[in-house]
Amino acid sequence: MPPRKTALAEDRDAKERQLRVDLAAAFRIAASFNWHESVGNHFSVALSDDGRQFLMNRRWQHFRSIKARDLQLLDGGDRERLNRPDAPDPSAWCIHSHLHARMPRARCILHLHPPFATALSTLADPTLKPIDQYTARFYERIAQDLDYGGIADEDQEGARLAAALGDRRILMMGNHGILVTARGWEKYSGMASAHFDALKQGLDRTDPDYAS
Repeated sequence: MPPRKTALAEDRDAKERQLRVDLAAAFRIAASFNWHESVGNHFSVALSDDGRQFLMNRRWQHFRSIKARDLQLLDGGDRERLNRPDAPDPSAWCIHSHLHARMPRARCILHLHPPFATALSTLADPTLKPIDQYTARFYERIAQDLDYGGIADEDQEGARLAAALGDRRILMMGNHGILVTARGWEKYSGMASAHFDALKQGLDRTDPDYAS
């Protein structure tokens, strides 16, 4: 008979389970909004306080099919993982492992290429102008990276992106896409959580296997 888990271990497992369910829901919701590139792009969420351990989607799995159990538990210090059969996408590893390790405050990292934001990133000036109440909320909160040099699959690029993000929570990656570090919308975090809960309730009715 296996030893009984301690209350601390049970609490840790419960937290990981909830993070898995919520992250899987985020993938399905992103797919429903057409914020995906089939089997490209990645989301991750930190498990450890130092950001070294994190959950992320597997290489080349469509957002619409991702389930809670599909998410990989990764260790940013274990580079040998890249040489194993179940290795994560090299570019995703480069971006997410470096950002989580260098910026432990970034508990959830969403890297995606939604059509309108990606189009904006290709302009000579990709700045999001504060021209209405929604874009105004991002005024001086988006870091701009205009030094895109190709697919981010080298350690140096991961370090460069972390430096480019600085103390901001959103990075507009010129000629690439966007990256968002999410920890709630400050005083609007309750509204964001309620909106996410409502979206998950919709999934529970139409696409419930995301939580499996």
